[in-house]
Amino acid sequence: MKRTGEVTLGIIGIVFSALMSLLGIAFTWLSSSDARGMLEEELAADPNLAASDIPLIMDFFEMGGWVLIAAAVLGFVFGLIAVISITGNKKPKLAGWMFIAAAVLIGLISLGAGFLPAILYLIAGIMCFVRKPQQTDFDNPAL
Repeated sequence: MKRTGEVTLGIIGIVFSALMSLLGIAFTWLSSSDARGMLEEELAADPNLAASDIPLIMDFFEMGGWVLIAAAVLGFVFGLIAVISITGNKKPKLAGWMFIAAAVLIGLISLGAGFLPAILYLIAGIMCFVRKPQQTDFDNPAL
């Protein structure tokens, strides 16, 4: 049985996980010393923000960046293992569990920021469990 749908969803999920890591790297870069000064100036010019809010926002960018990177790396690794194990219909149960674990980890760790790869992994994981191999006439002697 071909598992083209699961492999395709898994590869797209891997690509979105990699893009999510780039978003995390961008957040981390924004909190670095070079970009931090420019961002702090922009935030200081906003009349709706108090001066005590600026360090909190900068800490959010740094911590949020590392959280996104961690979630993306976990999703990338779990997705890659699942895609490798599903190709050729070798281990569909293992791939299903890996896809579902990747979906849960990305969804929970990133607090919903990685919902797109999480949804793709969840659909691929469910498809791994739902699709059954086709029965041939030799498997069922009653026919």
